[in-house]
Amino acid sequence: MITIAIVGGVALVVVLVTRGSFSQLFRLPIQSIWMVLVALAIQILLAFVDIPADRLDDLGFGLVMASYAFLLAFCFVNLRISMMWIIGLGIALNALVIGLNQGMPTRDNEVTTRSGRTIEEPIERTAKHRPESGDDLLPFLGDRLRVPYPIDEVISIGDVVIGLGIILVCYQGSRVRRRRSSSLRSERTARIAARMRQRERKQDRETEREPARQPETQPERLPPVPPVAPPSVKETHVLSHDSADDTLGVELDQVYARLAGDEHGPDASPKPDEDEPHGP
Repeated sequence: MITIAIVGGVALVVVLVTRGSFSQLFRLPIQSIWMVLVALAIQILLAFVDIPADRLDDLGFGLVMASYAFLLAFCFVNLRISMMWIIGLGIALNALVIGLNQGMPTRDNEVTTRSGRTIEEPIERTAKHRPESGDDLLPFLGDRLRVPYPIDEVISIGDVVIGLGIILVCYQGSRVRRRRSSSLRSERTARIAARMRQRERKQDRETEREPARQPETQPERLPPVPPVAPPSVKETHVLSHDSADDTLGVELDQVYARLAGDEHGPDASPKPDEDEPHGP
């Protein structure tokens, strides 16, 4: 118990030194905390209540394994918390060696006397601990690592793993804000991208709804009008007279005019010639 309390203090110091956020650490989504409380209650009960020696192998051993079962269930429920699996691994190692040997094999406690001599004090048999022997299974997982004074306890490899896991969980838990900020940025980027895609789809729909423009019909081209030659300034006749005093020319003009009138009016009766003699 003293070792666990020291580990908790070290974890808090690590959070403080690394400038972690205690508010974020306390907001960790831990579930089923009651399992830990039940397991600790069983461990405390076994530490302060004397169980008869003839009931240590059944009642005492059963209570110890029940407490480890609650702890393992708690770790399993909270596996989504970063580094929680390390704590579960340490608990599983302790539960394994206790289950195989019906108790945690523990090395004799070394005690220093007033005279300066170091002697080994035998471990009393309890519901959880028992003296190690040559018949132990996986003895290296037992309580064989001695913590020096002032703690002066013997711990197991599983206890070391549990302590390391507690420190790492506290360290990672104090960094929850940074992970959330990065996730918020990614979510915001995803929302912006979704909005841009929606706008593009809306523009595509509006483009599809617009009626297709009919091609403009070009007017039919009329055939080119041939150029008309400008009239001459003065049309001359081959029979025109050269001067006004020319009587022959005047008579020819009159004959030509009469012939033209006959062509334009075929029904008109010819006028008698003034020069020809009239009938009697």
